[in-house]
Amino acid sequence: MLISLLLAGCEGSSRPSGSGPQPTPVPAQALDVTVTSPAPDNLLGGATTAIAATVFVPAHRPGEKYPLILHSHGWGGNRIDASDAQTNNQNADTSTLYSRVVDLQVKSFWDAGYAVISFDERGIADSGGAVRVMDPEYETVDAMAILDWAQANLDLATDAGGDPLVGTIGGSYGGGFQLLLAARDARVDAITPSVTWYDLNDALQPGGVLAKGWLAGLCLVAKTDQRRMDAVVQTACEEGADLPTTRYGEDVVLSGAAITAYFREHSLAAFERRHRDPADPYRMPPVHALFVQGQRDTLFSLDHAASGFAFLSELGGDVRLLTHQHGHILPAPFSTNAALGSIACGAHDTIAAIHAFMDAKLRGHAAALDGLPRVCLSLDDAEGIDLDAVPVGGAVVLTVPPTSVTGLDGNVGAGTGPVFVPLAEPIAGSGQVLAGVPTATLSVRSDVPGTIGTAFVAIGIQRGDTPPFPVDYQVQPLRSDRTHDDEALRGVAERLQPGDRVGLLIYGDFVEFEPAGQPLNFVANAVTVEGTVRLPIFAAAGHASR
Repeated sequence: MLISLLLAGCEGSSRPSGSGPQPTPVPAQALDVTVTSPAPDNLLGGATTAIAATVFVPAHRPGEKYPLILHSHGWGGNRIDASDAQTNNQNADTSTLYSRVVDLQVKSFWDAGYAVISFDERGIADSGGAVRVMDPEYETVDAMAILDWAQANLDLATDAGGDPLVGTIGGSYGGGFQLLLAARDARVDAITPSVTWYDLNDALQPGGVLAKGWLAGLCLVAKTDQRRMDAVVQTACEEGADLPTTRYGEDVVLSGAAITAYFREHSLAAFERRHRDPADPYRMPPVHALFVQGQRDTLFSLDHAASGFAFLSELGGDVRLLTHQHGHILPAPFSTNAALGSIACGAHDTIAAIHAFMDAKLRGHAAALDGLPRVCLSLDDAEGIDLDAVPVGGAVVLTVPPTSVTGLDGNVGAGTGPVFVPLAEPIAGSGQVLAGVPTATLSVRSDVPGTIGTAFVAIGIQRGDTPPFPVDYQVQPLRSDRTHDDEALRGVAERLQPGDRVGLLIYGDFVEFEPAGQPLNFVANAVTVEGTVRLPIFAAAGHASR
């Protein structure tokens, strides 16, 4: 074992007894290592790829074994190394990215007696290769190689079957690696994917409409931070983000195929499809999972975590979901969203929950999860509600009569704003919440012959005499060339007040699909929307942050 080789005189396979001289404890240490991944180097053309990692070995008694936490970073970050661990702490500034707050837990886990390996993803910082955006045959194989290295070189605690006890942490890009690794490697016992995707296609082109604001932002980060991108990803940036005239996923052609085909497999959604296909021998192994998602996150919304939660729950693991008022939002002028808020779900601190989850699953401290619900949805910076599942649809039905909008009915430039279609009656009394994933059965007809029209819809609330606002700023594009039968909309959560008018906001254009400085692609848009929306409105008692 690596540690035995490095530290002379540290022998034995069990804790010492209370009598006689006590062996000298093994001090904590951090080591930079390079792991050879069998996935090809898609930058230099080699048969393997060098992946850079920092290994944090906890202080321990000779022969004492410890569980492993595998960490990776967000899209704009890189691994936590020894110098980071010495300067960072758990009490991070929560105005920064939530994924960065999660990154800073590396030292906390190390101090708590876990081994932690933090690594640079392919094409980033000190790792070789080029970014393919969580390709299961590249980035996931890299992560599997790190587990192979850890199993061969560290004194890891094991389960009854002899497999190492392994948990994963990370947010955003560092959340995506966890879901794909768990889908391919049964050695992973517990994952805590934070503010990340279930379906990468749905995030980058929801409803088949390019999220050009997000694509521009993500590609700008890649260029500014000098990420080495695979040619396919580079083309996606050039055509999806930089080319002014692209609107739909099929407009971005990558080596003869649409962007949809490339990113389809880079998601847990792809493995769920395989798992459910009787003709496919693949079956995903069960895994314990704590999803942490941002209610105001406009890149990876609540419904992403809800879909992952539902699928992994079926497999038999202990699966939970907490939301907060943080996540990914675009700055002005790409967005008019409100500022980010608390990282707690009412009384439940999401960072503390991640630590408790690992203690329960990797150390057997089941009591660590006492009081942590299966689901907590954050209603605002102070209040959350505990549930057994994420509500989908609902008993309250909104009827949408034929309603027409044009590109001028939006929030872009001189747009006059959306059309609001409310429920017939306002909210009566107190104690009601709107919380979960609404579903829609809507027809969308283009009013410009020969063109694809798009309606941008959001669940809205009109409170008093103020204009209606989109709940959690969650907007879903609906194309006229697609059917929308019982289709999941973006997940939302809000405490309702007496007199609130709840309804559907229908935009003909929306700023996050029209980045600043580019032509207004939807200025000539004109559609008519008709149908029904099911709303998760129900009575629920909340709990407040401590």
